[in-house]
Amino acid sequence: MTDDRFSLLPGERLDPLNDRGLSVIQQPGEYCFSMDAVLLSHFAVLRKNERAAELCAGSGVISLLMCAREPTLRADLLELDPRAASRAARSVSGNGLDGRIRVFEGSVQSPPAAMPRGQYHVAVCNPPYGLTPAAGPARELPVTENGCSLQDAVAAAAYLLRFSGRLYLCYPSQRLQGALNLLARHRFAVKRLRPVYTRPDKPAYLFLIGATLGGKEGLRFEPPLFVTGKDGAQTEELRRIYDENGPA
Repeated sequence: MTDDRFSLLPGERLDPLNDRGLSVIQQPGEYCFSMDAVLLSHFAVLRKNERAAELCAGSGVISLLMCAREPTLRADLLELDPRAASRAARSVSGNGLDGRIRVFEGSVQSPPAAMPRGQYHVAVCNPPYGLTPAAGPARELPVTENGCSLQDAVAAAAYLLRFSGRLYLCYPSQRLQGALNLLARHRFAVKRLRPVYTRPDKPAYLFLIGATLGGKEGLRFEPPLFVTGKDGAQTEELRRIYDENGPA
C-alpha cells in the first residue's frame, strides 16, 4: 500500500486501520500493532472535548483510532523508542491529525513538561507484557518491560490524569491480580473488567481494565469477548469492532 500523504523510510510499509482512510506506518521485523490495541481503543469511553494521553504508544494506533471515533478528542502520545515515535509522528501527519495529536519521545517515568500534571481526562496504555533481562536488545523494548513496567505506566497515569480521570489498560489474565493491586496502590478504583477469550473452550488470555482515579467502589464485570467461536471462525462482535475501529 502506498499513499503520497505519508513519508515512509526504506523498509517501512503503510497498513490500513479502518474503512475511513486511516492508515499507520509499520516496520516489518519490529513490533507491529496487534488486535489488543484495536480492542482497547474500542473499550475506552470517550466524551466530547476531552484530552487523552497514550503511554507506551508505539506507532500510536490507539490514539489514531480513538480520534477517528471521537472527532473532538485531542491526544498526546509518549513513546520511548525513537524509531516508533518517528513512525507515530509521520502517521499522525499523514492522516491529517497534526492539530489534534502530538507525539513525544521519552520515558513514562519522566513525562515532558508539555504533558502537564493533572490535565488529562483519559489515559490509555497497552503496556509491554514480556519479562526479560534488563540487558535485552533495544528492539525488545516495545514488547518487554525493559523500557516500561506496568508500575511505570500506572504511576504516570496517576500523575497525568485529573481527579476522576479514566485509565484504560489491557493486561494478561494470569497477571491480573498484580495489576489490580498496583492500581489500588495508586488510588485507582477499578470500575470495569472485561475478559477476552481466543475461543469459548479456552481460558481468558487478556483482560480489558477500566479504572477511575480517586473513584468509589463499583466494579462492573462485563460480558466476555470471544475472538472466535468453537468452529474457529471470527465472532460477529469482533467483526463489528474491526468494522468500526480496525483494519479495513
